[in-house]
Amino acid sequence: MSGSWSGRRVTTARTIVGAWLPVQCGRCPRIVDGTEPWVVGHRVSRVMRPDLIDDPGNWQAEHRGCSDASAQAAVIEKARAEGARAALSDFPHDDGPGQPPLLPTHTREASVPLVEARDGLAWADLCRDAPQWLTPYLDVPGDGAPPLWVTGVHPDAVGSMGPAAIEWMESNVMERGRPLRLRWWQKLAIVLQLQHRADGTLCWRVILESGPRRIGKSVRLRGMALWRLANGPTLFEPEQLVLHTGKDLAIVREVMRKAWAWAQPLEDWDIKRGMTEPEVSYLGVNRWVARSKDSTTGYDACLALCDEAWDVPPSSIDDDLEPTMLERQSPQLVLTSTAHRRATSLMRGRILDALATDDGETLLLVWAMPPGADPGDETAWRSASPHWSEDRRRMVGSKYAKALAGEADPEADDPDPMQGFIAQYGNVWRFRERRQQRGEGITTETRWGALVETAGVNTPDGAAIESWFGRGISLSLVWRLDERLVVSVSDHADFDSAVDALRATGYRGRTPLGASLMTEPAARRVNRTKGESRTATSVNDLSRMLSEDLVRHDGGQHLTDQVLAVRTLPGADGPRMVSSSRADAIKAAVWAIRVARARIGKPRVVVASS
Repeated sequence: MSGSWSGRRVTTARTIVGAWLPVQCGRCPRIVDGTEPWVVGHRVSRVMRPDLIDDPGNWQAEHRGCSDASAQAAVIEKARAEGARAALSDFPHDDGPGQPPLLPTHTREASVPLVEARDGLAWADLCRDAPQWLTPYLDVPGDGAPPLWVTGVHPDAVGSMGPAAIEWMESNVMERGRPLRLRWWQKLAIVLQLQHRADGTLCWRVILESGPRRIGKSVRLRGMALWRLANGPTLFEPEQLVLHTGKDLAIVREVMRKAWAWAQPLEDWDIKRGMTEPEVSYLGVNRWVARSKDSTTGYDACLALCDEAWDVPPSSIDDDLEPTMLERQSPQLVLTSTAHRRATSLMRGRILDALATDDGETLLLVWAMPPGADPGDETAWRSASPHWSEDRRRMVGSKYAKALAGEADPEADDPDPMQGFIAQYGNVWRFRERRQQRGEGITTETRWGALVETAGVNTPDGAAIESWFGRGISLSLVWRLDERLVVSVSDHADFDSAVDALRATGYRGRTPLGASLMTEPAARRVNRTKGESRTATSVNDLSRMLSEDLVRHDGGQHLTDQVLAVRTLPGADGPRMVSSSRADAIKAAVWAIRVARARIGKPRVVVASS
């Protein structure tokens, strides 16, 4: 789902798309028939949708020239936008009263990480062939959004107690002096949670529910607790115990507190307002009790609720809370939480397990920004928010503007304002923390993104080709435009296609090749010379060009990925390489620059990759 578009990936794609030829070019009206260089392009660019890089439905045949031109335009636009946004992020801003906050897109470092999920968890999968009892809840309203991941209908389900539960809640429960009115997403969650078998037992034992802040999770928990107390004795077993824990007792008590005003005047209901052991009871024996995360042992829970579970250790659930549900009729454990960067492994591990395998007992229900999304895109905010309103748009926009300006959100409790925003309002879980990269880069993403120029289109003035241990071939072409040298680096599946692309440009000058390519049969078709073999030498040369302000580029993925991934450490003989990522694009670029400078002097150098 991520990585460079090269090597085996491209070879496989060319085989598949090659079977479609002849076909119209995806970029121009002419036909791609294989008689001139062609590539596998993407309908939606890899820059914007890296999650679709390996999706054949997003592939199309393109002439090499058409592909290079379109890629250059796209990456120039993206690089310029990111450069502007990076500059903006250095300054707080105020858009004036009554105006929506300025919403520039953040840099790629803050993009939503890619996550692999098993088949069957998409909203479309749930809607496809949905049973009749579920279809009324699949019509997403204008102020709603479908979940990013949702488990399909349980194979044993013959219906759901959800519709009856919703009717009971809205007919009996009061919220702030008014009848409870559930939001669409809350109704959907209740119907999915209360799927039942033919014998009346509930299908799901564990419900993993996650969404961003302030969407109404507490209202749903409160409604489910009260419904279970009032209806559980006739549906399941005579005495019902709802055991409620969470991040801390204050959080749990706050959820329960809003039920006290409703329950207190009712004849069959009673309340206890204690600070340490508050509860709501029905008919004296059916109890909803609040306990700290360290005090849940010794109970027989029918419904176990864990709120703000990001700060609950796994042992509190695995060893203490979950065993309380043994030997109960249709017990359910509800783990609900917004993402948090300092989360324990409880929610992260359980969600990751549910994304990988279906254990038949766990219902996964997650609203979040889509993988690869831009955290500054309002569309991504809406995707993460099961309930949307103008007030929420202003609130989220304000939080984003503050994060972009470097202001930490106390509620997020995160040292990185942007990552705190992504977690709290995009509900993005960091399933695996990034490893600390050893060594130093030769530039930063912000600086590299600001170095944007346009490459030439006529016959090149320099060229070079290098490979990287069978993982792809880089072709670098250099043009002189006015007082500048412009370098374009493209990625190829094999050496033959790189040579074809080189010859198609009309270039016949000296062409440095990597040592492993010198003996290839196709090498006889070019005016070859051996390129410098040491990667560190080329990396250091490029670093020097950057420091001397000799290099420009268009933000293309192939060269950009390699430049930003390379790492060095000081050594006795100068900087030494400590990264093992591909560097063939860097080597080819430096070799081609040397050739061009030897032929036409040493004008300003501009590097562009496609």
